[in-house]
Amino acid sequence: MTTTPQPATPLRHHPGFLRVWGSQSAGAVADQILPVALSLYAVSQGGGAGTVAAILAGRAVALVVCLLAGGILADRVSRPRILLTADILRAAVVATALLTLDRLPLTALAVVTGLCGAAEALSRPAMRSLVPTLLPSNLLERGNALVSAVHRSATLIGALTGAALIATIGIHAALGLAAVMFTAGAVAVLGVRDNPDRKPSTGVLADAVAGVNAVRQRPWVIAVMTAVAIQIFAGTAPTLALLPLIAHQHLGGDLAYGAIVAALAAGALPAIALASRWRPQQPGTISMLALTAYAALPASLAIPLPLPATAALFALGGFTVELYFIYWLTALQRAIPTTVLGKVLALDQLSAFALLPIGYALVGPLVTTLGTRPTLLTAAAVVAAASAVTLLVPGVATFTDPPATPADCALRTDDSKVARS
Repeated sequence: MTTTPQPATPLRHHPGFLRVWGSQSAGAVADQILPVALSLYAVSQGGGAGTVAAILAGRAVALVVCLLAGGILADRVSRPRILLTADILRAAVVATALLTLDRLPLTALAVVTGLCGAAEALSRPAMRSLVPTLLPSNLLERGNALVSAVHRSATLIGALTGAALIATIGIHAALGLAAVMFTAGAVAVLGVRDNPDRKPSTGVLADAVAGVNAVRQRPWVIAVMTAVAIQIFAGTAPTLALLPLIAHQHLGGDLAYGAIVAALAAGALPAIALASRWRPQQPGTISMLALTAYAALPASLAIPLPLPATAALFALGGFTVELYFIYWLTALQRAIPTTVLGKVLALDQLSAFALLPIGYALVGPLVTTLGTRPTLLTAAAVVAAASAVTLLVPGVATFTDPPATPADCALRTDDSKVARS
């Protein structure tokens, strides 16, 4: 007996999803204003690569520490309530920083990004695991693409706005706008309802173990998580830490920095349009090969190239990352049971950011020892190699579980017995 696939309804017929989408739009603008504004403010006050890296590392450390807790919460309590609480917390932190900024040392700015990062860590798994409960399966690619589109558009707007405010008005205006946008995000999510029947049936430790087991049973998930962690450690950390300094010294100043970050976001927009419509038979092959082009980001800063060329290569990096991300997120939403989806999405983010604080911590010593150009060229080489090797792992090419072997069935049976006990 077969069923006829139902035609996809327009996204506008799903108001709960649209409200969450609006909430995330406002928060994404603020999320981008904050690091741009604080990084440029630190540079203007005499901070170097170590200071900028510490400010950016504050968020990364918080994500590593808090993401798994966010995933466990997302599978146990109301996800819209988590989103509301996270936005309120970030608004309060930024408002406090605004009122006390003149008395804060530059090193304290890492605490600001850390607290905001902790709230973000709580909201990320909740938001991404909420989407499949608000949309039917045949709209997941389109819904994820729309979320990514607004995130990238907001990133572009936030980067340019943050840089422009720092260059023309000052840090206080930038922080004030970020606080307002976080507040708007909290208001937008009011009234959204989650699945009321979802209740925790196990302890917190058992929840965490269930999430780990869901990943462990899928080697293709482990392989991709590992590759992305290496790319972020080796590529993202030195690129983002050195970009404000290189922009300030060689590319034209604060507005150039904002333009490059905005180009990274703008490059994602055509990838979003492509991924929302194109269903390749091997999305994993497309995604992992595309990710090798992310090496263009550190490589473009190693020379450095003129501003238009640098912006174009950052746009290429944004395109490849977004193409991968939409296919990857949709694959996890389909492959992972809803009962553990929040935890798996948290582990995905946790693995991605686990090495990032170490990467930021190494930027200063590496630049001192090797120099800026060798550090960036080494980063580019590692990034280019990291994703291609994952295609050797079964399941990566399609982002799906390969046909089960008898050993796999035995392993899953054992895991089920452990979970029941």
